Amino acid sequence: MTPDFYFLRFQETEILFKIFNKYEINARFVGGCVRDAIFGEKTDDFDIAVNANISKIIDILTKEKVKYVPIGAKYGSILALINNRKFEITSLRKDEKCFGRDCIQSNISSFEEDAKRRDFTINSLYLSQSGELFDYFCGVNDLRKKNIKFIGNPEERIKEDYLRILRYYRFCAKYGDLKNEYSEIIKKISSSIKTLSIERIQNELFKIIESKHAIEILINMKNSHIFSNIFDEFQPNLQSKTMEYLSLEGKLYLLFSFDDLLKTFRLTKQQKLRIKEYKIYENESKEFCFYKKGEEFFRGMEIIKCSKLNEEIDLSILDKKFIKFPIKFQDLRCEIKEAARKIKACEKWWVNNNCEPNAKNCIKYILNLQ
Repeated sequence: MTPDFYFLRFQETEILFKIFNKYEINARFVGGCVRDAIFGEKTDDFDIAVNANISKIIDILTKEKVKYVPIGAKYGSILALINNRKFEITSLRKDEKCFGRDCIQSNISSFEEDAKRRDFTINSLYLSQSGELFDYFCGVNDLRKKNIKFIGNPEERIKEDYLRILRYYRFCAKYGDLKNEYSEIIKKISSSIKTLSIERIQNELFKIIESKHAIEILINMKNSHIFSNIFDEFQPNLQSKTMEYLSLEGKLYLLFSFDDLLKTFRLTKQQKLRIKEYKIYENESKEFCFYKKGEEFFRGMEIIKCSKLNEEIDLSILDKKFIKFPIKFQDLRCEIKEAARKIKACEKWWVNNNCEPNAKNCIKYILNLQ
């Protein structure tokens, strides 16, 4: 089936390439947007490679009154903005010498040479404005066969940037390559992952955890000693049939230690609060959890409990309906003293009775409280 390179039809694409053509700049879309379109997916990330120095591109955009952000300019990249559509424009370049994330680079005019510095064959696909596809390393074939392959020597490519280990597993998870072809190489140099910032690790890791093939890939990663170099604990005890019902925080709570989640990861306040709630409600009754936190949290909590105990998950909990406490403050007579305290006590009694007492029984219970 012919891929739909939908982004070639954007008005913003036409405007940008008209400018490139005016100044005789050879430009091609590259990487993720091309790869995803061939795979039948859409994206908001559009990368364009150009055969010109980035300072020249800045001068041209300024002259043509196109907004841009010079983010990454010292590395040969800028972000152009047309009608709120973003395009990352990068000069063709060659890596001369790499020091982990840092690299000495030189500008070049060859797209094929530029492709050689990219990590995987599926990411070295270029697309011209006319729709002509340039595939220098059989990336389309690998993509269709769901093979994630490094360009050149895998060990050398990983040593250029150790984040490529996590990127490898992320693409394996995305496209379903479960062979773990580079497991021995990765195992040998996996300890170097700890030199990366937790922010970069987390960015890739969360994408893996949220993927369709997360369980298989996470187990492969554990066997390659990835997590022992970063976290205190890791237990891949998720059950695939219920993965989709867990929030990211629920998955993290199952996979990693409570201390790692609060201290090692860079989580938002809201994410930390949800993880703390899982800790609090793990020992509470089903009924109390269901009533106090609602359907979504209750379901997640039940999945977590069963997974930790390695028990079969009862999928009927996913159909359970939310039960509301049958009375409100205004249902009580105004002369009742300490009404708030008594309602709270009644809630607990109601929960302990499987949330079955009706409004009449609840009011009777409150009236009998001292």
